[in-house]
Amino acid sequence: MSSASPCISVCIMDAASGWCRGCYRTIDEIVAWAQSPEEAKRAVWQALPARHRQAGFPEANRNLALLKACGEEKA
Repeated sequence: MSSASPCISVCIMDAASGWCRGCYRTIDEIVAWAQSPEEAKRAVWQALPARHRQAGFPEANRNLALLKACGEEKA
């Protein structure tokens, strides 16, 4: 089974960090996602909580999958 994309269609790249403000991926990670092996997708998902804590983009608060991965899912 393929790892779900963290995309929530909030595709705004932050110039300072290079991360999408909705999913915290880099443009290279976004472009490569569909062709990436599962290990690479899991590695990206594992990096997202740290990016979330560092950047705290308000747009990402709508990303329930990301918030769950970060241990911040709202009930």
